[in-house]
Amino acid sequence: MTLKDDMLADVDSVFFNSDEMAETITYTSDGVDKNISALIEIGTSSGEKWNLKEKDRSYGDATFTIRQSDIPKPHIGDEILYNGNTYTFVTIDQCVNGMYDLRFSSGESAVSMGRLS
Repeated sequence: MTLKDDMLADVDSVFFNSDEMAETITYTSDGVDKNISALIEIGTSSGEKWNLKEKDRSYGDATFTIRQSDIPKPHIGDEILYNGNTYTFVTIDQCVNGMYDLRFSSGESAVSMGRLS
């Protein structure tokens, strides 16, 4: 077995294992719901990771890392249901080694408390 084979095996056994790092989401494409494992990062925007100390963050943007084998062709109109929130497909940020980083948006945002005063 090659190093690449070992790494791909780790992707399934560790990263996309719901007992380890992944969470289950409901991915809807063309009206068909499918429960899949994903790595989830809420609070991302334009591919930049937010600093937790920042006062202003967009919690409506999210990056979902999924296996390409689960959803071969993500596209406009796709939705994800996660923790009771519905996220709408925005773009594919990258596709590497059989995994997609997909950006979705729920259309919600957070307002810093400093702006309320």
